[in-house]
Amino acid sequence: MEFSRRISQLLHEDHAETISLIEMLEDMIAKARKNAPDINDAAVRKTLEKSAAMIEHELNHHFSFEEDELFTRLEEAGDASIGEHLREEHAAILPLGENVATLAAQALNQGFSQESWTEFRNLAGELIERMLSHIQKEEMSLLPMLEDLLEPEMDMELAEAFEQSQQ
Repeated sequence: MEFSRRISQLLHEDHAETISLIEMLEDMIAKARKNAPDINDAAVRKTLEKSAAMIEHELNHHFSFEEDELFTRLEEAGDASIGEHLREEHAAILPLGENVATLAAQALNQGFSQESWTEFRNLAGELIERMLSHIQKEEMSLLPMLEDLLEPEMDMELAEAFEQSQQ
């Protein structure tokens, strides 16, 4: 999907990266099923490393940017409902993401016990479900709203702020 506003395109690309990680998690979970995966397997290690490093960082920075920069502008333009709804979703998703990232990091160091794998699998499954739904809402409503709302100067300011927040 292509957007005319730079900030919409950057958020879309960030969503695509998150979906890529979600697909890796789904694949790892599907292959392992109820048995803990071998953390020495290259694909498992890569998924866990990416999960440990990316989830918490991405969610914190992406969500903070949206809440601090985008939702406030939507509210100023008279549309508070989408921001309120997405903030509620952020509040539910963030602790899940933090838990999955922590469990992934622990698994890299200690492996999975059957108990820790079950916990990881269940939390990651819930995170996947919530994130896919959340991303879809943003792609179908938030990003098109930004396309209509933002003037070119504001778009560039937001794009620069987003890029700085990702460093």
